[in-house]
Amino acid sequence: MLYVEDDPVLRSLFANLIDGRDGIKVVGTAADADAAIDFARSTKVDAALLDLALGPRSINGAELGLRLRQLAPEMGIVLISQHLMPKFLTTLPEAERHGWAYVQKRGDLAPTELVQVILATVEGKTILDPTTLDGQSVDGASLDKLTPRQRDVLALLATGRDALGIADELHLAHTTVRRDISNAYRVLVPDVGPGYDPRTAAVLEYLRVTRPYDFGDED
Repeated sequence: MLYVEDDPVLRSLFANLIDGRDGIKVVGTAADADAAIDFARSTKVDAALLDLALGPRSINGAELGLRLRQLAPEMGIVLISQHLMPKFLTTLPEAERHGWAYVQKRGDLAPTELVQVILATVEGKTILDPTTLDGQSVDGASLDKLTPRQRDVLALLATGRDALGIADELHLAHTTVRRDISNAYRVLVPDVGPGYDPRTAAVLEYLRVTRPYDFGDED
């Protein structure tokens, strides 16, 4: 993975927190778009984590993502920013939206959340952090709308288990688990839009509400 961030402190912090998690290897970092493009031309990169604002002398992360995809059409691109710009992904041609994600840089964003998004883009999925969608962010009250079994299913889904693994763990029928997952999606992320991945979006919301901690936490 390539990480591009103009703030040297954040660049070092995020790279160290992400490197080695769930098989992710940070192969390079860059402070601006020119350095990132030069690196991508010489090194194979499966995914890029790009800060949106890269300083006055650089194109922004969204433009950089487009250029990196010209070099490597299957590269996963994750944009991260304090600023809300969720509609950017919807402006991309539908055939080119695969493997893009937009995540809000916020105090309770955990490394595990970000890693899930990066891995999803490598798989070609399109992810919008639900906190960037008007009216889509959930809180504890929304989780209360889930049944106890749905919460148990989501908790296991957040660990990376698939529906079959969850069914074995909870001694339930596979069809029951799939139904609970679908119902939980409708509660937590009722409208993420066509072409987007509801699984990752729902897991992000579950983690955000139940396990809030900032990037300074190593656990």
